[in-house]
Amino acid sequence: MHELATHERDIVPQLVDQVRRFMAREVDGAAIDRRGVIPESVRSGAASLGLFGMSIPEEHGGAGLSLRAVCDVISEMARADRSVAIMVGLHAGLGTRGPVELGTKAVRDAYLPRLASGEWIASFAATEAGAGSDLASLRTRGEVVGDTLRLTGEKAYVTNGGFASSFTVLARTPGFGGARGHSLVFVPRETPGVEIGAEEDKLGIRGSSTVTVSFDGATVPLDHVLGTPGRGMEHAYHLLTWGRTLMSAGCVGTGRAALDAALAHVTTRRQFGKPIGDFAATRLHIARMAARLYAMESVVRGVADVHASGGSLEAVSAIAKVFASEGAFKLVDRALQLQGALGFLEGPGVARLLRDCRITRIFEGANDVLLLRVGLARLAAHDVPRGHILGVVPAPLRSAASEVDGLAERLGEVVADVRARHGVTAVRHQLVLQRLAVAEISLYAATNSVLGASSEEQFALASHATDLLIEEATTSLDALSRADADERRALAMSEVLYAPYRDGRDAPGLSP
Repeated sequence: MHELATHERDIVPQLVDQVRRFMAREVDGAAIDRRGVIPESVRSGAASLGLFGMSIPEEHGGAGLSLRAVCDVISEMARADRSVAIMVGLHAGLGTRGPVELGTKAVRDAYLPRLASGEWIASFAATEAGAGSDLASLRTRGEVVGDTLRLTGEKAYVTNGGFASSFTVLARTPGFGGARGHSLVFVPRETPGVEIGAEEDKLGIRGSSTVTVSFDGATVPLDHVLGTPGRGMEHAYHLLTWGRTLMSAGCVGTGRAALDAALAHVTTRRQFGKPIGDFAATRLHIARMAARLYAMESVVRGVADVHASGGSLEAVSAIAKVFASEGAFKLVDRALQLQGALGFLEGPGVARLLRDCRITRIFEGANDVLLLRVGLARLAAHDVPRGHILGVVPAPLRSAASEVDGLAERLGEVVADVRARHGVTAVRHQLVLQRLAVAEISLYAATNSVLGASSEEQFALASHATDLLIEEATTSLDALSRADADERRALAMSEVLYAPYRDGRDAPGLSP
């Protein structure tokens, strides 16, 4: 597991090293954050390294790198600056996968060379002000007019939108490929009727461009429709698997930066006559950070392995997105805590890491919603939860593998019990689904951590990660028994809190 393709084993480490040096030399993350814009010199430098063509096939001017290789590059970029990593990662994933995989020959031949060179930067426009996680409620419409498609509507929170040259747009196209269908459409920025709004003022990733894009009768040829008309929603979810995987890789880079900052601080900061890193409590925090980061890396590489073997990424990319984004936030928060008051200041940079990674738990599928989907998928699956790895691991990992197999067995029993108790109504029990999902995600991460270990250091990290993940999974499964009672109490409390807002009265404070 977790091996680069043979033809990439020499190329990718060299590219990652070039990216590391480029980011150190050309990218001032604090200045980007302060000014709220990525300098043109950084965009042109990334283009000269070929970063915008990483995932585009060679026949169209790109490098044709594997998902695993692109993840390695995006992770290294995010270690230095998340805004720049998002610019390139969005382009490599959601921005260009549509034309690469679904585009007509005319679209591929006309636009992919420009996108590969970095002359054009790509974007993806699906979200609307009234349709975030609920993409089915989109209002942007596409109407067939002769041999063209006319788009009308507005998209919100469009990443790269301020400087993008192309947009992959998800629109309702009733009567075109189905009475209630949606379609994906490739729209060049130069198309008349495309209007770009002002940059949003954001908590983090302030250098990343985020705008509203309006389509006022923007008309493109029908051959700019990506994939099958009417199947745009299905296509969009497929593209999101790449987007979520690359975003997860960025979270690994952020987590690595957090651990770097923590190690630099605890080995030099002295209290009570010695470095704070010598205290047992600090060492435990550092060990848990390293173990979680190792598990995050293992999960992302596991998703890339699935892609390389031709498997579906829909479920595993959602797992990676939740695990990596939650993990990155935990790592950065702990790094800040270890730095104390210094971490709360902007100068050291950990505060910016915290602000930059907060959005990852929201965009490309809010984690709360993805947990429901992961939980439902586990209930619907006919296979038993993954495990059964004791017989295929080296001796130093047999104890950890035994624990993983035990968790898989328990999760299988709990899933069977939930099916028996709730049947088809389980879809209405969101706390049950989310708690199942936490256990499923922890099991997946622990399994990949153990199976991906190949050295003494990794054996130690995998064992520690397994302990951490099984602890989290067990806590979640133990809480299933009180899920119904927790839900009833929450409903009762929320009714009290909602009432004054519903009838227009002044809302009381929560203090007695």
